[in-house]
Amino acid sequence: MESSSGPAKKPAARSGGKPADKAPARAQVNNIKAEELLGRIIEIVRSQGLAGFSLDNLAPQLGTSSRMLVYYFGSKDELLGRIVYTLRNDIVTQLENEPVGTITDAVDRWWSHYQANPADMQFFFHLTSRSFEEPDKFQEFSSTAVGQWSAYFVRSLEGHVRSEQEAEAIARLVLATVRGLMADLLITADRQQAERSLAVFKELLEARLAASAKSL
Repeated sequence: MESSSGPAKKPAARSGGKPADKAPARAQVNNIKAEELLGRIIEIVRSQGLAGFSLDNLAPQLGTSSRMLVYYFGSKDELLGRIVYTLRNDIVTQLENEPVGTITDAVDRWWSHYQANPADMQFFFHLTSRSFEEPDKFQEFSSTAVGQWSAYFVRSLEGHVRSEQEAEAIARLVLATVRGLMADLLITADRQQAERSLAVFKELLEARLAASAKSL
């Protein structure tokens, strides 16, 4: 006599597999939607800056709800983190695809980008201040705030200094200086003075590299 338990098991196996099969597809759709929203959010915040930045203010401009933004990105700070990481990765990739040039060329490219997109640097400084308040929450931001840009400047120093350690030290100094001058510009809006100071720094940098070149 044929057992009824065999045929009955097959539909159960198929129905049990459906949610597992759908889960990766659903996650992929969610990721695509999140990336699409992130691109639009970056356009909005670049034009409006950080003033009044909130999920509630963003949602109507995106045709969605703040609840859905929380679903895709988490908190406001987590969204700002995504914005900073995306912007930094995009601009570093863009600049690294250009000819290496000198260290002063690298400085000029960095400066030109952030001068044209000041909101990008505002986001960075905002997350920097938040990392002081909640260091554990912003550990990933703190651990990646220097390395990518330092590597970008190091590549323009290779062959012009005596060692890798010297290149890394100078690159870190360059990054700290240009960020400091950009903070000066954002706070004072005195572009002429900030760029005058930048020009002096580049002269000092060139003199330092000339001294290193003599000992190569």
